Amino acid sequence: MGDDDDLEKQAQEMAEKALPSSLPEAARRAKIPAIKQKILERLKAQKVENASKPAPKAGALVPTSVPAQAPVQPPPPAGQPPAPPPPPSDVGVGVVRLSGVEICGDEPWFADAAIRKRLRESVADAHKEQKILVGPPADEVVRICPEDGRVLGAGAVLRLGGAHLGGYGESDIAYAYRQLSRALHPDKNPDLDKAQAAFHRLSEASEELRQGLQEQRNALKLIVGVMGGTATEMMLERPQEALFAEACRLLCAVCGIVTEGEVSHVAQARAQIKFQRSSRMFYSCHMQTLMSEWFEKTHLLDLYASVPIRTAYDCAPKCFRAQFLCLLNRAAMAEAKRFNDCVRGSWPKIMQTFPEMGLWRELRQAIHTRVWDTTGEPLVAAPQEPVEETKRSKSRKRSRSRSRSRRRRDRDRGRGNKREDGTYELDDGRRHREDTNWYEKNPIGSRGRGPMAERERKRDLAWDSRWTTSEDDGPKPQKATEEQPPEEVGRDPREVISAHPSGYRACKWARKWRSAMAAILPSGFDAAVPLTDTEVRKLGLLLWKDIVSWAEHTEINRYLGLFRADHQNSKTFGWDGKESGR
Repeated sequence: MGDDDDLEKQAQEMAEKALPSSLPEAARRAKIPAIKQKILERLKAQKVENASKPAPKAGALVPTSVPAQAPVQPPPPAGQPPAPPPPPSDVGVGVVRLSGVEICGDEPWFADAAIRKRLRESVADAHKEQKILVGPPADEVVRICPEDGRVLGAGAVLRLGGAHLGGYGESDIAYAYRQLSRALHPDKNPDLDKAQAAFHRLSEASEELRQGLQEQRNALKLIVGVMGGTATEMMLERPQEALFAEACRLLCAVCGIVTEGEVSHVAQARAQIKFQRSSRMFYSCHMQTLMSEWFEKTHLLDLYASVPIRTAYDCAPKCFRAQFLCLLNRAAMAEAKRFNDCVRGSWPKIMQTFPEMGLWRELRQAIHTRVWDTTGEPLVAAPQEPVEETKRSKSRKRSRSRSRSRRRRDRDRGRGNKREDGTYELDDGRRHREDTNWYEKNPIGSRGRGPMAERERKRDLAWDSRWTTSEDDGPKPQKATEEQPPEEVGRDPREVISAHPSGYRACKWARKWRSAMAAILPSGFDAAVPLTDTEVRKLGLLLWKDIVSWAEHTEINRYLGLFRADHQNSKTFGWDGKESGR
């Protein structure tokens, strides 16, 4: 009896795990006995089969389970190159989460396998909860055919799409149509005048959504294929989440290759090498191919102005939508910089498809104006540049210094030609220039005669030719064999932080944050930090909190709605009232 009790207990546990947790409790209690009975019969059959097997003889080796190992590949034959390495595993990019922040800056969420899996699971859970949300026929008819003449979108008719669901597929469309058509069928609602029109609109909406699914899958295959990847069946089942993630990945790749701001050639070359090695984030993307497809053709850019991308955007969480808008704006600015403030004609269409970009640009312009607005602050005098001395002025200064030193030395020693009145005529060191025999005619104490006098004469002549001739530039510097990067002119760090190269001066608030950035971010060509660095993310969090505290008291407060977290529940969409009324 003990063995049978153990088998029953094991069957009970397996039956409870087999049923989904989202199933109502009453349905679970009704289904568990039948599932438990089937599992119990299978366990008993396995027990009888194991008991009928002959026992191994004494001394015989009992086979043990050995974990399966990957087959060993034979070495390549001589003369052939080794096989390419296997593709990288789909692992997430490690990011330290900050309290109160859903996403920070350029966080590569599209390359995080855990986040992508969680999004897909949330979509499936949302559709399970959605199955009971069908209102009374009269309410549904008024909703589908509004009395004010508005035309409801296909997704709104079937209650599919939007951030509260996150995506849909053919099975979701079929289920929503089946549930609503039962409630709105004209034969069941003869007293409703608009039941026929609502039923007709329901059929049209389901067909529109099926066509939209095919367009979204084609767009997903195009974007993934440009970056060297392949769309999987799991991505194509409910394509909205995958399409939005790959659209963000493509924009991030374009901005990373083109680079933004004033980037030196050294840093740009290093960024391209890093991009080529980032296979986990951008598949096996080839930079030249991607740049050719993006800038020389228009099919990729036109895709961002299409309905499939907008539908995927509406189905995405709010935090990822804010990052998408920033990426779009950065891509537009990078293109304008690349083509001398000119952009292609597809960008106005993108602005019409995503009017939220206008709000983000106005918020960015307001922050930019605040950074360089020094109204009310005391004026700071510009530092005076030191006057560079010319070669002629340097030679004159040294010649005068040498003459004064010689006269002072002769005066102290009392040397010179004696006049008739007993005084000495001081030698200023210049008379001997025209008289080459001056040293022989005027033997002076320590100078001596002969070779010593000749050597001093040559020394003075060389000194005179060196410091009195300003037209001679001296020996030319030898040209370096390798072109070295230009060395930056030494500048005051405080002046670099507070001044813009074009002459603007940052305000006190901006100087404080620019100093913090200079303290945390590395400087120089040989130093860099990743986007996921914890200190950089903390700095961005504190800066954003400071901006929000300032913007809340100004007219740009309404723009902050793009970046506020959206905590959605049944009350957000008005479902709690309908459920309680039933």
